Amino acid sequence: MHCKRIAGRFVVAVVLVQGMALQSAAQDVATNAQATPKEIRETLNQAREMLDERRPSKASEILAKAAKQLEQLAVLPQPPSGARALAAACASLKDDLELEGIDVTGITIPSLKSSAIKAADPPAAGVATGPVRNRKGAQPQGVSFTGQVAPMFVKHCGGCHIAGKKGEFQMVSYEGLMRSGMVRPGDGISSRVVDVIQTGDMPRGGGKVTPDELATLIRWIDMGAAFDGPDPTLRMNAIGPAVVPKAAMPAAAVPKPVSLKPGDISFALEIAPILLKQCVSCHHTDTTGGGLGMVSMESLQHGGASGATFVAGKGADSLLIRKLKGVGIEGQRMPRGKPPLSDAVIARVEKWIDQGARLDVLTPQAALETVAAKGRAKHLSHEELAAQRFSAGGLMWKRALADEKATIVTRGSVCVVGNISQSRSDEIATVAEASLATVQKLIRGDERQVVKGGVVLFVFAKPYDYSNFWQTIRGHERPKGLTAHAGVLGDVAYGALTLPTGSEEVDEAADTASVVAEQMTAAAFLAAGATEWFASGAGRTVALKVAGKAPRAQAWRQEVPKALAGLGSSTEFLSGNAGPVATATISGAFVGSLAASGAKLRTLLDQLDAGMPFEAAFTEVFRGSPQALFEAWAAKEARKPVRPT
Repeated sequence: MHCKRIAGRFVVAVVLVQGMALQSAAQDVATNAQATPKEIRETLNQAREMLDERRPSKASEILAKAAKQLEQLAVLPQPPSGARALAAACASLKDDLELEGIDVTGITIPSLKSSAIKAADPPAAGVATGPVRNRKGAQPQGVSFTGQVAPMFVKHCGGCHIAGKKGEFQMVSYEGLMRSGMVRPGDGISSRVVDVIQTGDMPRGGGKVTPDELATLIRWIDMGAAFDGPDPTLRMNAIGPAVVPKAAMPAAAVPKPVSLKPGDISFALEIAPILLKQCVSCHHTDTTGGGLGMVSMESLQHGGASGATFVAGKGADSLLIRKLKGVGIEGQRMPRGKPPLSDAVIARVEKWIDQGARLDVLTPQAALETVAAKGRAKHLSHEELAAQRFSAGGLMWKRALADEKATIVTRGSVCVVGNISQSRSDEIATVAEASLATVQKLIRGDERQVVKGGVVLFVFAKPYDYSNFWQTIRGHERPKGLTAHAGVLGDVAYGALTLPTGSEEVDEAADTASVVAEQMTAAAFLAAGATEWFASGAGRTVALKVAGKAPRAQAWRQEVPKALAGLGSSTEFLSGNAGPVATATISGAFVGSLAASGAKLRTLLDQLDAGMPFEAAFTEVFRGSPQALFEAWAAKEARKPVRPT
């Protein structure tokens, strides 16, 4: 009996121990449950916030947690496509922490297989290379582009990337989407468009792609990303059941930039500012304000739910004028919630339409803010524009880094704005002024200003300051490895950079001269209307002439083969989807091969200043289209023997 009692107690004890072990295991599973890409992104955001609040030790702890979460995704047979972007964000934050003096040797960022788009093999004989289509007469199988995919893009992306060109990316049509390199037919999970949605990077502004919509998009791409409509060049917001029927009003052809005669109304100088002040607050995308977006001339001309906005040559009959006057319309007079426009202002808009509703600068796809700024620049003197630009540059700094007091130094056509010491700011201003004089000789060849109105040079003491600036101005996380860039925002043509650090004083000085020359040259070409990839390449080409022996310049040359090997296609590069670091490396070598001397860069800049669209100017100066010349150059580079490192 006694033995049975002991045996019974033993069994109970074993059961209790097993139960406790199972409970502990369950807790471990719960603790180590696989985090989603969204959850890892939130963890990284917390770490970045800690670093921004000057709490790097706490940021390091949170980064370690994110790295552990990422390890769980890295061991999966097929990690989510967003995992690569998260790994890059982890590595970037780790670099910033290391620069802050934090010991991050214990944090290991897992490596993930790259699913970068590679160039496709040449098509076999007889294989079509155009849009992927369903057989003529066949009903779409599975997912329909026109019925399901295009309406989803219009709903979530239309305002920024169909009607507009936010971030220099646009996908107006099926053809434009496929040329962008964002879709990899047959491999949805590795397509860039899926990647940016899964990581939460897109869409911006609070909208969300539902899980069902994302699944539909992936399935469409997996099935080959076929086109089932009549015309692959047709605008996405002109096809599919999600589009509101337009009124039967004739639509004018999208206008191209023209030269104005005395007495003509300038859209850039006189009309765009009115629209920006009175209309864009409601009509900032084509999903608000009656389906009418006013982010560009193109979206304005396209119209909204009530039909075309204007009929060129017929101001009084145009919907825009009738809405502004409150005559012969359904609904409210515009602008809603504001006082009616004066008769003089309405008459000016009406006269512009009567004269043909012409665009006088840039392209129909350019943002209205950029068009208006270009118009102001044309009609101000260099000194007047510089005063306006430098003032706007100071406000731009406050917007991005409100807690960082800036030191501002102006030297001629350069305004240095940064959170560095007064003495260092003076040094940078001296270097910038000297570099600008050299750049002037190379890309102007005469006494004309490199950039009318000058250049604002933003200089950051720490990488995380640059990250905050990039996040605010560009709207997404700073790419890993990026230490400088140029841009144009409204009235401000600028370069932005973190200061190089060399092992010797002479190295640091040479590196600083090269990066300053690079960004000021790039800003000049961007301000003139060049694409980002060309401006970046022109900047690097000039920098190599200014300080070709600088350590940074030598490193640029060595990085070209690797960057080219990682490029998916010419389309990926020319559409701006290769990333700014790879783009600068590749474009520097490509543009440098086309413009060994500064003569062709000067000619191209003159053509752009005269109002010629970039692609037409490029083709005329270099005697070939960007795509044809780039592919020929890339093929030649690929045949070169690999140099030992």
